[in-house]
Amino acid sequence: MERMATVERDPFSDTTDPSAYVPRVATESALVQLEMALRDGARVICLDGPAGSGKTMLLNVLEERVADEFRTLRVPYPKLEPDEFCHWGLSALRGSPAEDPERALAERIASAAQSGEPALVWIIDDADCLPVPTLRSLLWVQRNSHDALRLLLSRSGEIPAEEFAHAGVRPVSVELEGEMESAEMAQYVRARLDRADVEPARRAQIEAAIDQLYARSRGNPRRLHAAASVLLCFGRERFEALPEEESAAVATPAESGPRSSDGAVVISSLVRAAVPPPSPGPGAERVSIESLVAEAVAAEQPIEELAIPDPPPAPPELAPEPPPVSSASDSPPDGSPAPRKRHRLRRLGRR
Repeated sequence: MERMATVERDPFSDTTDPSAYVPRVATESALVQLEMALRDGARVICLDGPAGSGKTMLLNVLEERVADEFRTLRVPYPKLEPDEFCHWGLSALRGSPAEDPERALAERIASAAQSGEPALVWIIDDADCLPVPTLRSLLWVQRNSHDALRLLLSRSGEIPAEEFAHAGVRPVSVELEGEMESAEMAQYVRARLDRADVEPARRAQIEAAIDQLYARSRGNPRRLHAAASVLLCFGRERFEALPEEESAAVATPAESGPRSSDGAVVISSLVRAAVPPPSPGPGAERVSIESLVAEAVAAEQPIEELAIPDPPPAPPELAPEPPPVSSASDSPPDGSPAPRKRHRLRRLGRR
């Protein structure tokens, strides 16, 4: 019986473990820029990149590379109010609770730097989810910690620029490209296969589908990993049912080809044939990876409906016995309650 795939054996597992990092041109360039900005004393650094581009993995790799020069702190959940955020930071830095956690946090960071500890890099993933008051509080802490604190904000969306201007800081922006060209993606896939020491049959399965993987992911790492996992786990038929990504938003070979007099790109018939067909329209049925996984799990482990028997009918309610009719002769002359009837005691099994 074949073993289930594990994170260690799956070359395309959705993990942010730095040991699974495979370098790309874009990630190495971003890492160099981030390290230079930290060493140059940048107060606020923004790592910008689309969803699925590998920002979280990149931050984990950066932590390992700068561990000898900086202390790092990671917040697990950015959607916190200012007091909650500062209380969490104080606790992580082994500070005591305070009535003013914002000021206490700034003093704690500054005193650690004065005692000879390295500067603190506070890494916040999904920083575009930070509430504006919390962002404002963090910028205040940074400004009042005497440059002992650096903020590294990873974001896919926008962060209010006026908050940076109000705090008197100009953030350093580092861009992470979210998509690879087809040739780079092929090298990336083969590097992951080599790292995981994939068996030859499964490797050949991936190698034969490189073009289809690019058509369904457009070089985005997250979409690439998801599509490759479907191919390895559920086979070619399920993989080919995945929709292809829109090609309009991706640079095609025609963009660097000849142009007409008005500047429009001239697409030859050869290039047009190489461009993958567009994805189905809104009226066509689209199959998602999540639905395929759910369908496969349901097919392999069917859930049988249990026949639940009808509840037994409730016993008929018995009409209460009418109370015995007492007469004036039954009552004792002193007015005490009349004794129970003998026939009722007999019915209860007592004599």
